[in-house]
Amino acid sequence: MKQMHLLIHRPQISQNKIISNYTFQDAVYTHEFIFEPNIPNDDPTITIMAQWMSIIHAVYLFSIEYFDQLTTDFSLSNSEIAFFEKAINNGMAEFRYTNHIPIELSTKISPTEISDFKTNSLKDLNGRLLLNGGGKDGLTSGILLDRAGLDYDLFQIGTGKAQTRTANALGKESVVFIRRMDERRNDAKYSGHRPTSAAIAISAVLNAYLLGKNHVISSNENSANEPNLEIDGIKINHQYTKSYEFEQDFSDLLSDKNIQIKYFSLLRPIHELQIIKIFSTEPKYATSFISCNHGFRKGYWCKKCAKCAFINLAFNAISPVFADEIFGVKNSINIVEMHDHILSLINTDIEKPLECVGTLQECQIAAKIISENQDINLDNELKNIMINNSKNIQTQDIEKFIKNIQPDHNVPAEYENLLKIMELVLND
Repeated sequence: MKQMHLLIHRPQISQNKIISNYTFQDAVYTHEFIFEPNIPNDDPTITIMAQWMSIIHAVYLFSIEYFDQLTTDFSLSNSEIAFFEKAINNGMAEFRYTNHIPIELSTKISPTEISDFKTNSLKDLNGRLLLNGGGKDGLTSGILLDRAGLDYDLFQIGTGKAQTRTANALGKESVVFIRRMDERRNDAKYSGHRPTSAAIAISAVLNAYLLGKNHVISSNENSANEPNLEIDGIKINHQYTKSYEFEQDFSDLLSDKNIQIKYFSLLRPIHELQIIKIFSTEPKYATSFISCNHGFRKGYWCKKCAKCAFINLAFNAISPVFADEIFGVKNSINIVEMHDHILSLINTDIEKPLECVGTLQECQIAAKIISENQDINLDNELKNIMINNSKNIQTQDIEKFIKNIQPDHNVPAEYENLLKIMELVLND
């Protein structure tokens, strides 16, 4: 492939906006980021994070060309270069795969100079921002924070109906962050999944700093660590920038730059079925979220995509009544349009959907639970599919799988009481 270079210009700060400009073959592309508070233009911490905003949002221009060289007209440290190269190359693996771009192609970042400048901000930070994506996971974090008596504000990008529903359900106003991306990226050469969660994480940390908060809480589960597939030794994980590895890398970068904000996932110690068990203790929230990519902005479930199928499978394993309420039909597991997707979630010979879905093991566990539940009027063909694809799941291991939480997480010690609440619910 011919080498493609994108120049990332030094971001401009104007009142409550950060403006990021990019040059490719004499054309200039512009993204605008609009914040609720005004932005000081003389704070070195903001300068650094504004540069991060420009770098990570460059991936949205990869629809124009796949850039193997990003050049910045500002300095970066070696730790910044390493972080962004890893995040972009791993986070864009699915994009390369689906667009038939050589999977081994990597993007290098070249700054004007190498600088190990670190911030030394004395700004007093205290408070929490909880990311609101409009799904069950953010709601579950809100449920746990509420039960632990810990106050928080919601943070969201844009104003989708799903996000409005979850904010209303939690009784919270949201800090709304607006991105105006260059429209020329649409209907271009390539399309597909980008490392959106990385862009959200960086945007949320900058917003937290402007608002005087010191904790940014995501709701990425343990299940996000599992790749969807592997090609020529390269792991393709749709949820890479929701993974523990990315979370740790970003935490290390913040620490390296002396930025006193903790970014962590509250749900990292648990997987999808455990999240649903906690969530299902609050029946009032059953219709307060949308996890379907097709209906996210307008607030509906399409009932025929892989994400709908996973939610249907997982909720029917834990609470069939909840599942039926979510999808608005009795015996929701029998919705025929989801059955091929359910098979792809539990069959080892079929490629795992490139979506935010559970691991193979927990999907097979869900199938085992459903196929053995005499209260579920399961379609015979689907029942046979579930039985045949969950033979390796031992009944005695299911209870342990549901009850145990994982030790690999970055949840701060001050949330110990919340983790105890989590364990109590799972062991009930």
